[in-house]
Amino acid sequence: MKNFSKTAKEIQDFIKNSQNVLLHCHPSPDPDSIGSVLAMKKYLVSIGKNVTAIIGDYDYPTNMVDSFPIEKEIEKKSFFDINLEDFDLFIILDSSSTTQISRKGEVVFPEHLKTIVIDHHKTNIRFGDINLVDENSASTTQVLYKLFKEWNIELDKDLALYLFIGIYGDTGGFQYTLTSPETFRIATELVSVCPNYHRVVFNLENSKREIEVEMMGLALSNIKKYFNGKVVLTVIPYEVIKERNISKEDATEGLVPEILRSVKGWDIVGSLVEIEDCVTRIALRTRDEKKYDVSIIAKNVGTGGGGHPGAAGTTVMKNLTDAERELIRSISNIYKEI
Repeated sequence: MKNFSKTAKEIQDFIKNSQNVLLHCHPSPDPDSIGSVLAMKKYLVSIGKNVTAIIGDYDYPTNMVDSFPIEKEIEKKSFFDINLEDFDLFIILDSSSTTQISRKGEVVFPEHLKTIVIDHHKTNIRFGDINLVDENSASTTQVLYKLFKEWNIELDKDLALYLFIGIYGDTGGFQYTLTSPETFRIATELVSVCPNYHRVVFNLENSKREIEVEMMGLALSNIKKYFNGKVVLTVIPYEVIKERNISKEDATEGLVPEILRSVKGWDIVGSLVEIEDCVTRIALRTRDEKKYDVSIIAKNVGTGGGGHPGAAGTTVMKNLTDAERELIRSISNIYKEI
């Protein structure tokens, strides 16, 4: 990206002039969110900063707690549990807008609080005092890798692992189109430093709980097809979530969209889960990122929607039926040829 070195120097100056730093994970934190926060916190602590990292609106991701010091390094608090007067700098990682900081209310920053946004989403609205948004990077941890290199920071095995897992997660295991030769080069360097990366990847992909398998069964038993089978959705109403006492985190985790995407001929797929009364979470995937950009659909449909061309999500403040109707209408309007 243009002016990377200049922006990196501005970020470094902001950090030097601060002492108490806040970090956060976005709602439904994924490996890139967790990896970014752990990497940035480790660096900030190493230079003597007081750092508080919070998990945000959701709980700890169960497929990462065994391999990463999440419970030790990241507090189980949301943005609205924090007194912002205690901080002079807020580094906002892997979040394209304030709705990715919290969906529990309007996110407003006090005048004294400096903000730095570091991200790679093309949907980022540049809402910080400093914005480092590299849309050509496959993950936010890839942006951090380049930032740390600019600052001549030596990568130990922990820092390398945090950066690697973000790249692995946001590329879908190096499947998505943003996976560039540079991404592979960086990943190669990182895994040469962290020898146990293969075990971490195994745990990430193979740490499902019974409730997640149950959710997959519920979703796959409620498949709907549209546009001659090119668009396929699974739907789970709030009544089912409530009856089975399934938590919001459990309702939105899982591999349902990835399973649907694996079927040839299903071009756009998604899961819709009504996690609360009149609150529906939508996860979207596509087999062809160049033809169908699901981040555009997500941004068009709900609150704070966005993501990547191949994988995106959003929250719609409507019941399941209305959310499904709005999603289909949006797909039809954006991709008329479908």
